[in-house]
Amino acid sequence: MSDIRVEKVIQFEDSTYEIMRDLLKDLYPTRPLLSREQCKVVMEDDHSQVFVAKKDGEIVGMSTLAWYRKFAGDKWFIEDVVVDERMRGQGIGSLLNESMLKEAQESGADFIDVDTRSPEAYKFYLKLGFKDKTAERPLFVLRYQLKV
Repeated sequence: MSDIRVEKVIQFEDSTYEIMRDLLKDLYPTRPLLSREQCKVVMEDDHSQVFVAKKDGEIVGMSTLAWYRKFAGDKWFIEDVVVDERMRGQGIGSLLNESMLKEAQESGADFIDVDTRSPEAYKFYLKLGFKDKTAERPLFVLRYQLKV
């Protein structure tokens, strides 16, 4: 894994956007492509941090660490973890998650959450040390759809 490097994206660049847009197609196949404007908004938001994994200088994976404040304390989330299909199974997802966990811990987070619809991703996160929140207390996840 020494040839894979994870770094935080410091500023928006068109070349980074294009690769991220293409990676996110795998994660969100039924959603419209990520727009340049939406990418820039997320990358410049004070409550999110984008990480990329690079091999030989080329982006092969990405993830987003996001947080918001509430009265009970900050809520931290791992979002948008995706690795180039050709590079999966090489530990890149683990490296991305390690970087986000370290960043959250250094920023004072008490915990970090991740949601997934994928049984494979669920098992992956359990291997990384995540615990199923429903084991501690009931969790009911609901959504009110505002746009159809």
